[in-house]
Amino acid sequence: MMARWWPERRRPETRGPEKRGRGSWVAGSVVYGSVVQVTAVTGDVSVTGGEPPLYRVDAFPSARPRLTVEEARAQPARLLLARQGVVPFTGRSAELARLAEWRDGAPSVSVLLLHGPGGQGKTRLAARFATLSCEAGWDVLQARHASDPAPVGTAACRADKAGTGVLMVADYAERWPVTDLLELMQDAARQEGRPARVLLVARPAGAWWQPLANRLDRMGLATDQLPLSTLADDPITSAGDLFAAARERFAAALKAPGARGIFPPPVVLSKDSGFRSVLAIHMAALAEVDRVRRNPEQAETGLNTPAQFSAYLLNRERDHWQTLHANSRVTTPPDALGRAVYTAALTGAVTYQDGRAALTAIDACPDGDAARLLTDHAVPYPSSTPHTGTVLEPLYPDVLAEDFIALTTPGHEVEDYAPDPWATGAARRLLADKGELPGWPRHALYTLASASARWPHLAEHELAPLYLTQLDLVLESNDDAVRLGLTVLATLPTSVLQRVRVPNPVPGFAGYVSFTAVSAGVTSKLLVDDEDPYVRARAYLDLAEHIVLTGSINDSLAAIDQALAILLPLPADERVLRRVKALKERAHEALVRAEETER
Repeated sequence: MMARWWPERRRPETRGPEKRGRGSWVAGSVVYGSVVQVTAVTGDVSVTGGEPPLYRVDAFPSARPRLTVEEARAQPARLLLARQGVVPFTGRSAELARLAEWRDGAPSVSVLLLHGPGGQGKTRLAARFATLSCEAGWDVLQARHASDPAPVGTAACRADKAGTGVLMVADYAERWPVTDLLELMQDAARQEGRPARVLLVARPAGAWWQPLANRLDRMGLATDQLPLSTLADDPITSAGDLFAAARERFAAALKAPGARGIFPPPVVLSKDSGFRSVLAIHMAALAEVDRVRRNPEQAETGLNTPAQFSAYLLNRERDHWQTLHANSRVTTPPDALGRAVYTAALTGAVTYQDGRAALTAIDACPDGDAARLLTDHAVPYPSSTPHTGTVLEPLYPDVLAEDFIALTTPGHEVEDYAPDPWATGAARRLLADKGELPGWPRHALYTLASASARWPHLAEHELAPLYLTQLDLVLESNDDAVRLGLTVLATLPTSVLQRVRVPNPVPGFAGYVSFTAVSAGVTSKLLVDDEDPYVRARAYLDLAEHIVLTGSINDSLAAIDQALAILLPLPADERVLRRVKALKERAHEALVRAEETER
């Protein structure tokens, strides 16, 4: 049967493990993966051989759930969520025109990567483009990996007719295993009679994207990418405009008319690198509006950095936990509830049984108290899909959850937020007891690496020890997460890196080429101060041997040349020189083969 994306609910095709990811695509939280159907059976039945689901397909949401004033005042950070749409979409005319040109292009199937740093507005841009595509007659769907949090169920963005094409949006694409993304693309290629477009939304590009793009090119699928620049650089916007627009909407949502006259803090207008993302500007506006609403007579608080604005909003979350506890809405004290929030930021939404196991593994509570903690955590952070039974709904936006991990972990210098000593080593405790929970390592390592990119104390004291004490687990987690972690670690002082076990590239990794490049960079930095020249030379030759397998012949030759530069002033070592000669011959032969293939 040919695979289709359909905007209406249909019963998915029953299929066995060998057809994983195949069959009709339908909207409505339909699982694509191995499905086993058993009917008309009496007595005991054992079923084996099934595989976990790959991804789910839903109609792209268009209606937005509105917060009440009371809800917004209790947890102001919820006003930042893209799905709330509190601040109207603005700017991005060039990007929208580029996306429309891609959508309306000639290829029957095409894939585009929309990428940029966290908080840059990727999700909002994708949602705006989805709405415009729906209005243009396209059926718009969203795909999420089975291990990612479920989307909020809202009214679907539906075309009024059959649709001139199908647009599939997949957020957090960098967290998908490459093999599962390829299944998604293969399903896209099976559309009948109308074009299919797959919009991948991700933070990074390059490390995971280029190998995937090469695979798609060999499959005959057109690919493109669109890097998202800062909205403050848009010709029709500025940081001041973004702050003012957010201030007005947040003041209305919080019923704080006195906040409409506040000016943006000078640091927001200074083109400080920390305020080049739209989310950072919105967070500053929200914190200022909420501060004025609560204390209209209070002088300026002196918040000047993204970390300080995050700390303010996270302290407001803690105020809410305290109120819930004081009013007996929850029995868990704020400190213990914060540990569940920390756990959820690492694991993402999980099943009830996995949630209990996670809280116990990370030492957030004794196993006997896990059920109560899950129930209490769901009061401020209810499941976005209650019918699925998931627990540990994460704090959103993602950047704020990462800041919560960083600020809760000792080692930062933000005076307005007290860390919890419990958080030291929490990620290692969680990952050390991962059991049979496939979503934990990938999600936790990627979240920790993303947070560590902005918080050096996390990189040194939490991320680096994982590469020292639990390297095997790290390598099993996800190659993109491993590469991101190595990239972050490469910025640390050599004295820290010397305590890290840099993994050798593994040919089984889908992103072997880029992983090798990152490993080479870290290894080169580590070797700078090594006193034994033969150790350094052999390390470069090891890298050359790995790199040549990837097809990056010039990089392999460069590593060999680095080894030779070390060896030339030294007494000849015939074994090493023979290895250099053999590697050079192998690299040159591969280079000749590559040139002949291109002719």
